[in-house]
Amino acid sequence: MKPPEFDEKNWKPVPRVQEWPVYQPEAIKLITTTYEKRGSSDYDWKFYFRQEILIIYRYLDTISPFSGTPIRHIEQYEFPIQGARWFVDNIKRFFLKPGEPGALPAHKFSLTEYCGDEKLGISRLADCYASTPGYCFKNQSRCEHPDQDLCQCFDMSDEALFKEGGFLALFTEIAERYERGELEEKP
Repeated sequence: MKPPEFDEKNWKPVPRVQEWPVYQPEAIKLITTTYEKRGSSDYDWKFYFRQEILIIYRYLDTISPFSGTPIRHIEQYEFPIQGARWFVDNIKRFFLKPGEPGALPAHKFSLTEYCGDEKLGISRLADCYASTPGYCFKNQSRCEHPDQDLCQCFDMSDEALFKEGGFLALFTEIAERYERGELEEKP
């Protein structure tokens, strides 16, 4: 079987939104924090809100094994704040039986839709991290930091997503707080 040929005439890239600069955390509104263990690594995620954008941020200071100089590793993901509700409402579609209203087709392992002006997605992952299945919450309208070509993808293991107080509960809480007007920025 031959692989499909690339059809340059009909290919349309997803329009990209300029990614936000890497934030200085003290300059924006902190919503919440959460801790996650991924294999042998500790992840302290911070969730921020600024100008209708939900920012998921983490940094880790280490020493370069090559030069011995300090390095700051940064992970930052940006979603429209309405993306929290979109994620919560759409993750459920992965668990409906094919044929039920709103269910994904039996052969689909991902969902992509526009949420406002940005193209968001959810994908089922066989190997999220540390050989663990999970899900990926994607913003296909923004590239990863720093200046990478791949879209922003926030991976969550099944356990981290669905456990009590996990990411699903956290995204639900953020969506509800936004809908009640509790995240509004004060002048």
